[in-house]
Amino acid sequence: MFRFFLEIIRILICMAIFLVVTGPVVTLFFPEQAPGEGIFLAHAALFLILLIYYRNRLQQSSWFPSKHNHPLSRMATALLSFSAAICFFAAIYMTYLQ
Repeated sequence: MFRFFLEIIRILICMAIFLVVTGPVVTLFFPEQAPGEGIFLAHAALFLILLIYYRNRLQQSSWFPSKHNHPLSRMATALLSFSAAICFFAAIYMTYLQ
């Protein structure tokens, strides 16, 4: 049970570091606007990329060993990567091309 909480803390720390690093980058490319006009989609795309990276790489070296810890399938990885790309390009479209 203790390892489970350590893994949850690890996920939260990874997400916090990821947002601290990518937040200024996203706001550099997507200036302050009305909420929901592109910046949300850019953050969603980055979150999907973090999800893929965590599930395929970081979870394999977790503190919570289990027989069920396996990477995402190639199809799931490709689908999530495609979804992240669509979100990112939609954010660019909504911000600059509309």
